[in-house]
Amino acid sequence: MSKQFFKNDSEALFYLADGNINAYRYLFNNHFSNLCNFLLVYLHNRELSEEIAIDIFAYIWEKRQTLQIKATFKSFLFAAAKNKAISQYRKEHHKWFVSIDASESVIQDDSSSQFFLEDIELRTIINEAILKLPEKSRQIYLLAWEENLSYKEIASRFGLSPKTVENHIGIALRKLRESLKPYYKQIFSLWIVMQFID
Repeated sequence: MSKQFFKNDSEALFYLADGNINAYRYLFNNHFSNLCNFLLVYLHNRELSEEIAIDIFAYIWEKRQTLQIKATFKSFLFAAAKNKAISQYRKEHHKWFVSIDASESVIQDDSSSQFFLEDIELRTIINEAILKLPEKSRQIYLLAWEENLSYKEIASRFGLSPKTVENHIGIALRKLRESLKPYYKQIFSLWIVMQFID
């Protein structure tokens, strides 16, 4: 079965369990670029992002017969990427982290109100940076990251090619990294702590 005959991720995953290489290629081709871009926002290193994305897909192939995906394949990938990013960030910046117990004690303290104040301020900064993006790139970025649409879905909506959509995402990410660079550590550290709270 060639990749164009898979209707969606669910069907591809069904055939992947039997070792269908075309199903694996279908999933890889449809999601690898998005996964790299997701990792790139947090790791700020394209080579490392691609390496981790490849590791995730290698794991998917190795565990294809027992892989259990409760939600969408995309959400599964992003959850795996988030965990990998946290692990990588801990390795490189371990001195910035405290134990989960210490984090919980901070949350219980009155100072937690300051944390949420910073959260609101950082979200405002991020939103302002998004508003400054070129209009088309901003629209495409929001569809990809806020509504979780695929490049193909966005391309169909705008009458563009998937490659053009990918280019717009690249423009948006580059500009956001430039705008948010002074706040990068704060934003990512806050994101990490939010995972502990959840």
